[in-house]
Amino acid sequence: MKKIKYFYSTRTMNKRGQLKIQEMALMNCLRARTVNKRGQLKIQEMAFMIIAVVVLFALLGLFVFTIVHANLTKSANENAQAKALAVITRLADSPEFSCLGSRPNCIDSDKLIAMVDRQDYKNFWPFNSLIIIKSTSLNKSEDKMIDCTFANYPDCDRFTVVPKKSNNEKLVSSYVALCRKESIDNIIYDKCEIARVFAGSEVKTISN
Repeated sequence: MKKIKYFYSTRTMNKRGQLKIQEMALMNCLRARTVNKRGQLKIQEMAFMIIAVVVLFALLGLFVFTIVHANLTKSANENAQAKALAVITRLADSPEFSCLGSRPNCIDSDKLIAMVDRQDYKNFWPFNSLIIIKSTSLNKSEDKMIDCTFANYPDCDRFTVVPKKSNNEKLVSSYVALCRKESIDNIIYDKCEIARVFAGSEVKTISN
């Protein structure tokens, strides 16, 4: 009888021990899973933080690049306009336009008509367009101006030396004397009038 009781008590103790071992294993497993979840959450939080920092720096870099690019574009446009203005102030003194007798700030319209729509001079000057308009024609609308050709010269209004390459341009201008040879009773003389030189520089945009 004692052996039976001892046997059952031993089995009960073994079962309790096994239960405790299983409970401890389960608790350890739960703890390990909790620790793993916390570790995973921390890793995810760090990953999100890194992504947020990268995105922030990317946005800042894009913002700085946009500002720098805009400033460079503005500076390039200002330099192009200043260059165009400097060129047209010396245009009348160039061999292609200058009047005989070294007259200052004078354009020979007989030379000028030969320059109209000359393709070999299209890229000779740093202009998007180059047009000389007689002062008597400045009050006319653009569609009513008569373009100068060999057929209608000198009864015309506008000399187009460089046709407009782009509509996106800014004009600079300067006044000059426009002279040509005329004759009355076989007497040759210089007939001069005021004209305005318009030079266009292409305006660069940020997208360009």
